[in-house]
Amino acid sequence: MKTMFTLSLAAIGASASLSRELRLIGEVDIDSVKVETRTRFESWMKLFNKEYNNSDIDEKYSTWKANDDFIQQFNKEGHSHVVGHNEFSDMSWDEFSKVYTGVKDKQKYLGRKKNVNHALASKAVVDAAPASIDWTTKNAVTPVKNQGQCGSCWAFSTTGSTEGAYAIASGKLVSLSEQMLVSCDTKSDQGCNGGLMDNAFTYIQGNGGICTEADYPYQGVTGTCKTGCKPAVTITGHTDVPHMDEDALAAAVAIGPVSVAIEADKSAFQFYKSGVFDNTGCGTQLDHGVLAVGYGALSGKNYWKVKNSWGASWGLNGYILMAKGTKAAPKNMCGISQSPSYPTGAKAATPGPSPGPSPGPSPGPSPGPSPGPSPGPSPPAGKTHYGDPYDASCESDEVNITITGVAGAFCSPKCTLGVFCAKDVPAGVTAKPQCALQSSSGGAKYCALICSPTTDEASLRAGDAQCSANGSCKAISGTGVCTYDK
Repeated sequence: MKTMFTLSLAAIGASASLSRELRLIGEVDIDSVKVETRTRFESWMKLFNKEYNNSDIDEKYSTWKANDDFIQQFNKEGHSHVVGHNEFSDMSWDEFSKVYTGVKDKQKYLGRKKNVNHALASKAVVDAAPASIDWTTKNAVTPVKNQGQCGSCWAFSTTGSTEGAYAIASGKLVSLSEQMLVSCDTKSDQGCNGGLMDNAFTYIQGNGGICTEADYPYQGVTGTCKTGCKPAVTITGHTDVPHMDEDALAAAVAIGPVSVAIEADKSAFQFYKSGVFDNTGCGTQLDHGVLAVGYGALSGKNYWKVKNSWGASWGLNGYILMAKGTKAAPKNMCGISQSPSYPTGAKAATPGPSPGPSPGPSPGPSPGPSPGPSPGPSPPAGKTHYGDPYDASCESDEVNITITGVAGAFCSPKCTLGVFCAKDVPAGVTAKPQCALQSSSGGAKYCALICSPTTDEASLRAGDAQCSANGSCKAISGTGVCTYDK
């Protein structure tokens, strides 16, 4: 929030040394101590369209000034993240937390019956998770929303993970209705007075789906349930991530956006602006539902990328980077790894057009007659996945894949959790394993070595080099896949 331009004026008759810098109100750096405090407050009012009665303005300024004192002192201390003014600077944290959080009954939430997928904590899955991922770059996250002064964060977290799951499954990103959850999911949740994401998943499943935001727009009040909109997306269930395991959480986030509960009732969180949030005083008393949409590293510091529901003017355009740990060296920043969950089986709620393309080709592999030696003893030590079935038998967890209409074959392991692939490849292979194949009946998914994103002849021939001297890059449903010829 920097000055667009500056006017330097000198008082009549004064020397140049007495000149002072003046800035247009509403155009100053509202976080800079170089600008007089009241001027920054008035500029902040203009920036966020704040208007007060004469009887209120002094009290609001006092609150703003107290928050400004915190901001200035915190930034002087040299933390890994920076805080700054935002539209909530005229609210004390007590005022703010009452209306902008909303996860209720922490102990009840942590103690609820869970459907934990322990496979997320397995070494194979943890090792297969990518080093970083960001679903905001993969058309799986809708624009940042704003819950307003309603404790409905749980509903935004729920729709966020459901939107992501459906986008990944269908190729279609659809904004779903938080208001439907706030007004209609009343047996287990309390609208603007709070709720829980797992309860909301159960509601969506039992209701036969959730409507789009366009058909049931957000109002920011609990209101009464309206009928008439047609559910657009449904789910078959939900999965809980193993408790306090950030490796398992990373594996889950690699599958898609994950609903997480955190403690957000600290000023350092309220005024977060940039950098990696790493604050030991954050606490783990879960009171706010948000959405983990990725993870990575910034300046050597690992982070979770989290989508909030406080509008795009908060934080990093509505997001926060939170310090990330591992199972061996946990961070559990603000309780993020205590109770994550995500929906499963996202699909269109009613029959409609066929879903869009899935992330990889779907050429319908069928394990055909083995073109090489029949299965025998376990492969010798050092043998990898994705080998040549004409040279030796596939590993015990692989199948011998042949594709209708495509010459050659290859050994293929099943995708773990329908997403992850074994990373070990034969010597000389530089093609990347990807969960890219599925039987035409919609059954198991298999991994393949992707050697070209396109199937023009030049790309396929360039892809041959990625398959080693023994393989070649063949066109399969618009993508190049490494195969071995007899």
